[in-house]
Amino acid sequence: MSDKMQLPLEGIKAVELATVVAAPTVGRMLCAYGAEVIKVESTRGDELRGVGDFERVICEDERNPLFTIQNSGKKLTSINLKNPDGKAAFFKMLDEADVFITNVRAAALGRLGLDYETLHERYPGLVYAHLSGFGPKGPDAANPGFDSTAFWLRSGPMADWQVPGSFPFVPTYAFGDMSTSSVLLSGVLMALLARERTGKGTLVNTSLFASGIWCNSIAVVSHQPQFGGERPLDPMRPADPFSQTYLCSDGRWIGVYDNDYRREIPKFAELFNLPELLEPRCASLEALADTGAIVEIEEKLNTLFLTKTSWEWREYLLANSVSCEVMRTIRDVSSDEQALANGYLVDVDFGGGLDVKMPRPPVHFSEYGIREYSPAGRLGRDTDEVFKRLGYSEREIEELRKKDAIV
Repeated sequence: MSDKMQLPLEGIKAVELATVVAAPTVGRMLCAYGAEVIKVESTRGDELRGVGDFERVICEDERNPLFTIQNSGKKLTSINLKNPDGKAAFFKMLDEADVFITNVRAAALGRLGLDYETLHERYPGLVYAHLSGFGPKGPDAANPGFDSTAFWLRSGPMADWQVPGSFPFVPTYAFGDMSTSSVLLSGVLMALLARERTGKGTLVNTSLFASGIWCNSIAVVSHQPQFGGERPLDPMRPADPFSQTYLCSDGRWIGVYDNDYRREIPKFAELFNLPELLEPRCASLEALADTGAIVEIEEKLNTLFLTKTSWEWREYLLANSVSCEVMRTIRDVSSDEQALANGYLVDVDFGGGLDVKMPRPPVHFSEYGIREYSPAGRLGRDTDEVFKRLGYSEREIEELRKKDAIV
C-alpha cells in the first residue's frame, strides 16, 4: 500500500507538543494514515534528535533514522511558548486542530495556560490527549516518568522475569513507550469517533505505569496473595514443560508451546519419547508441581533438545503442528524473510549512501493506503510553510524569528 491510495484519517488535523517516543508515536500513527500533524518543538528541539549518540546510530539534521521512526511525515516547527507572540501562534494552530497531543507535565501545562480545562473551554470539540509517567493522581503524579522507570521498574517485570541472582535484564530503548503509544492512540480514535456522534471533545489520558500494568495484567492478578503471591522463576520448575525454551546443539534456543497440557499429553509423550508423561504423576500441571516430576521431565527435555539443532527441532515440531520458534536476535529482524515479505520493514534512503530498513507502522488496510516514510529533517524545517498557512506574511515570520519566538 502507498500514500497514492486514499488514507483513512484524511482531514484530521493534530498539533503535537510532545517529546521522545510514547506521545510522538501517537502523532506518527495519525500522520501515517492520513492526518495532518504539526509537531511543535521547543527552541532546543526534541531530545529524541540526539538519541542516536546513545544508540550508536547517525543523528544528523537530515539523516536521523531514530528520530524519523516517530516523526516521518509531520510538519516540523519550533516555537518558544514563553514568548507571547509564540504562544499566540500556537493558539492559531489549535484553532484548526481536532487533536492536541502532549506529554508535558501537568504543572508546566498549567503555567502555559495549556491545561485541559483552559483549552476545553476555548475549544470544546478538541480531543486533548495527555500522556504522563505515573498518572494524574496520587503521590507520584508529578514525578518524571520514563519508559524504564514507570513502565518497567514500577509494574513488576524487571524484578520477576529473571533467574534469582542474575542482573536485571535491560529492555531495548523505548519498548514500553511504543506499547503505551498504542493505548493512547486507541483512546484518541475512540474520542474522535464519539465526537462524530456528540460533538464533544474530551480529555484522553493514560500513563506509562497504567500501560505497564495492563500489559502485565495476567501476572498482576495471578501473583496476588490469594493465589500464592510471589512465584520465583526456576528454570527447572516451569509451570508447563511445554511452554518453555530449550537450548539446542547449535547454541540457539527454541521455544515450544502447547495449547492445553492435559489434552496434548499423549502427543508430546510420543513426539519426545517420554512415556512417563502418561503416568498419574504427570497427568496435570498441578500433579507435575506437587510430585516434583517436573524436575525429571525438565532434565530429560534439556538433554533431548541438545541432540539436534534449533532449526532441525523447528522443522520437526512444525511438521507435527506444535507451536514453536527459534529465538532470534534483534539484529536478525532487519533481514527476516517473513518481515520483508509482509512489508513490516521498508528501505528508506537518507542520502549520502545511508539506506536503512525502517520498521513500518504495523496496521494494514485492504482499501486504504499509508504515507510512506520520508526522513524527518532539521529543527524548524517546516516553520515557514506552517506559519504562511496560518496567515503570517514572510515579513511577520522574520520578525517572530528576530524576537526568538520561533525557529
